[in-house]
Amino acid sequence: MAKFEAGMEAMLDMFVFETTDLLEKLDDILLRTEAGELEPDDIGEIFRIMHTVKGSAAMMGLQNMSKLAHALEDLFFIIREDPSVKYEKAPLYELLYEGSDCLKNETENISDESIPLSDFSALIDRIHAFAEVMKGGAPAAAAREEQPQEEANGAALLFDDKDEADVFVFKVVYESTCLMPEIRAMVLLNQIKAAAQVIKTLPDDLDSDDASDAVASDGFYIKLKTDNTDNMLDMLEAGINVQSAQVVARPEKKPAPKPAPAPAAVSPPPEKAPAPAKAAAAKKTDDKSGGMISVKVEKLDRLMRLAQEIVIAQSGVLHSSDLKPFKNELPNFYKSSRELKKLTDELQDMVMSVRMVPINGAFSKMNRVIRDMNKTLGKNVTLVFEGENTEVDKSIADLLGDPLMHLVRNAVDHGIEMPEKRAAAGKTEPAKVILNAHYESNEVVVTVTDNGGGMDAQVLLSKAKKYGILTKPEQEYTEKECFELIMAPGFSTNDDVTEYSGRGVGMDVVKKNLEKAGGKLLVDSKLGEGSVFTIRVPMSLTVSDCMGFMLGSQEYAVPVSELSEIFRPLEENITVTPEGEEMIYLSEEKKFCRIIRLAEKFKLNGCKTDLTDGIMLLCKNASAQAALFADSVTEDMQIVIKPFSAYLARFGLKESGFSGTSVLGDGSIIPVIDANTILKGAEVNG
Repeated sequence: MAKFEAGMEAMLDMFVFETTDLLEKLDDILLRTEAGELEPDDIGEIFRIMHTVKGSAAMMGLQNMSKLAHALEDLFFIIREDPSVKYEKAPLYELLYEGSDCLKNETENISDESIPLSDFSALIDRIHAFAEVMKGGAPAAAAREEQPQEEANGAALLFDDKDEADVFVFKVVYESTCLMPEIRAMVLLNQIKAAAQVIKTLPDDLDSDDASDAVASDGFYIKLKTDNTDNMLDMLEAGINVQSAQVVARPEKKPAPKPAPAPAAVSPPPEKAPAPAKAAAAKKTDDKSGGMISVKVEKLDRLMRLAQEIVIAQSGVLHSSDLKPFKNELPNFYKSSRELKKLTDELQDMVMSVRMVPINGAFSKMNRVIRDMNKTLGKNVTLVFEGENTEVDKSIADLLGDPLMHLVRNAVDHGIEMPEKRAAAGKTEPAKVILNAHYESNEVVVTVTDNGGGMDAQVLLSKAKKYGILTKPEQEYTEKECFELIMAPGFSTNDDVTEYSGRGVGMDVVKKNLEKAGGKLLVDSKLGEGSVFTIRVPMSLTVSDCMGFMLGSQEYAVPVSELSEIFRPLEENITVTPEGEEMIYLSEEKKFCRIIRLAEKFKLNGCKTDLTDGIMLLCKNASAQAALFADSVTEDMQIVIKPFSAYLARFGLKESGFSGTSVLGDGSIIPVIDANTILKGAEVNG
């Protein structure tokens, strides 16, 4: 049996998206105001968030979520109506955090039929009890019990002597068990708009605080224009939780005159009627929402794959061996092909731009992790963001969520010392965890840095030996390899199982998940000073501009973003240091830089050995520079760089200097080098 109402499947994705977004906003408000003042704007915003979640959940038939959100909404109605009401802030926030977590978990599990709906009655009872205590000092809270509009006036308020012959007023009555009749009315109104012209409704604003009571006690009145009342009655009676539907006013039998209503009772014109999505989102004016639409990520994924296939197909056409004999005889063809390349470049740039999101979305979720751990562990850790506006592909942003949570938890639980221990060690700097994001070549680099106690390589080695996970003699392990032992399955630095660690799971899962996406996890530490965990992942499986080059009979590619110059070396600019290292003088920069023979690095035979016969690919990054020696360059190309599979990754290809592979239009496979990895150790010479 489905968890939500039949017929609501089409709205499920939007419900999950908007509810998740609202609950994240709620957490942001709570984290920002917990240690400060709860301003009227914050109170109003929390009330609106709970009101919207309540309505959305009721519309989906998720009464457990709706009741919980309604209980939290009532708390903030009391505070909003009487700002002087007395309450304890700490227990109020605990209820809000617990309620937010419950709603988020339920939203995440909504599509999993194996997980039953949660029972929030115990939490709801605690919220009601807290509200009763608040009401004891807030008589004004009773103001919410507003009198509904009189049913007798319903038809009279909507009908007019001047109405046309095909204008009717219908009354819809909902079952007494319907908890959110105003939400059902919204859905019903949206359905009938496709078959008739809706003129007015009563209540006129189904999103108002008293709409639920008005619809429940008086019914829902709809004035509309139709030429088939029987068909309209059938549609109304088919609505969810509708008990009855009838025509209460028609041109040929107008109701008796009634006293003119006050101006405030006049309904707004049709264009002011509630929008269909009002139950699932906060109110938005047309000028704010007209330029935005929501698109499923799956559609963007498909669009990106199509753009990639277009680029590959274009490459296959332009580099077809059938064209080689006519290369100088088809000027118009090659002119058109250049224009086609320009358009495909623009297409893939546009596809990527619509998928890019700031990484701040993944970072900001860590605020809640830090808050909860500080409360539990008492470590008073501060979270610092750097480069949070760095934009990444949506798929990468989603991928980073779990790894970041594990790394931040480990940093606080394992890395940061207790305040008294920090004081004893003479540490005066506040405990902090820094999240940094930046680009390096075609990768996104995210670091999680803590200023805690760091890691002792020998202690890690001893624990690994105890767990039986060493793969070679102890004396052969370098310090770097000792640090990497924490990513072995079953390894844990905690002897006791706690809420956050000690189970021997986490870091190995992080490493495996990153490797599946072509990424990697690096770790470094300094005893007494802290640790740094570095995540490196491809910016996306996207089209990249690359330069092809030859080593023997095999063609390779290097991203153009990693190249600064291509040149043929002169013999007088080449020298060898006393240590036997080959160097080349860069006349424009007036300095020497190291030469790296790619054939030797990759252990290839049949390649050129005379430096003056080959070509130099000058590459540099923030800390290193080198001239990579290759046989020759071929052509610039646009290719889709795909990361190595898990099977190939285990052979250390990324560590050897390769970032992935690509399939060309003719079906051949071309390896793509990673200049940043190759440059390690080639420091810039001044």
